[in-house]
Amino acid sequence: MDINEFIFEYWSYVATQNEEKLKNYFSEDACIRWHNTNEQFNVEEFLRANCDYPESWNGEVQRIEYIGNKIITVAHIWSKESDISVHVTSFFELIDGKIKTLDEYWGDDGTPPKWRLDKKIGIPIQ
Repeated sequence: MDINEFIFEYWSYVATQNEEKLKNYFSEDACIRWHNTNEQFNVEEFLRANCDYPESWNGEVQRIEYIGNKIITVAHIWSKESDISVHVTSFFELIDGKIKTLDEYWGDDGTPPKWRLDKKIGIPIQ
């Protein structure tokens, strides 16, 4: 499978919480880490955390970078039912076409803090 296709399909299955398809992307002994919340998961735990998450989701890949067998992605994930919107930066290590390690940094989207707004610094990203 083409690596771009791998990434776009993977993120599609994350957003749609498709457990059956999603589990095929991981090696049996894969390790997934969510650094913002200091959590480490095996594949089954990751599937529970992702696929049992409340609400329905959409997502899009915004950036992909390659370094050998490592892939870095930035994705935008948002709720279909509420105003939850997040960006996630993910570091994938692939071995034999499967995810061996996945380190992720999830951040809530929102407005700048008041102290920066008061300083009138920065402009919206175009």
